[in-house]
Amino acid sequence: MPAIGRHRSTAVACGSRGYVGLGHINSVAPDVLFNDWWEYDPGSDTWSQKANFGGGLRYHAAGFAIGNNVYVGTGRAPSSVLMNDFWKYSPATNTWTAVANFPGAARRGAIGFEINGYGYVGTGSYYTDFYRYDPVMNNWTAIAPMSIGRISAVGLSLNGKGYCGTGDIGGNSSDWYEYNPTLNTWTPKAT
Repeated sequence: MPAIGRHRSTAVACGSRGYVGLGHINSVAPDVLFNDWWEYDPGSDTWSQKANFGGGLRYHAAGFAIGNNVYVGTGRAPSSVLMNDFWKYSPATNTWTAVANFPGAARRGAIGFEINGYGYVGTGSYYTDFYRYDPVMNNWTAIAPMSIGRISAVGLSLNGKGYCGTGDIGGNSSDWYEYNPTLNTWTPKAT
């Protein structure tokens, strides 16, 4: 990636491209935060810089893709301000548009994934709550919470189910959970 190295950035796959951006460097004082956004084309093995994130400087944000759009929000902004705003990125037009704010408490280190055309975001800042985003209605609905709050976890979807695990639960964790959207339940899986 032809940008400055950083951590706590956000990455999302959408269509045949990967997108990476935001993040920070905290090994210097004061913190250096980023709002840049990059597209990776695996076919040509090239990176290209895209429009900067609409929400400004940010790190530890959550993201997911629905259809041909990427959604990014929450995270920490300058002066350690936690955010609950959410933004839609259109690769076709290279533009960011604000969408409905995340309804939970502002947070950082949340996870996101997509199942059947809905986005899911939760945990982060040691919260247990989770929400489903409907891009047609542009609204969020609370779903079943996880049993253990965490920050900096891993989230993904596979075969119509969501998964969340690892992260910091007051110490390092190796647990793993599966979300079933039909039953609205979280089930522990092998660590």
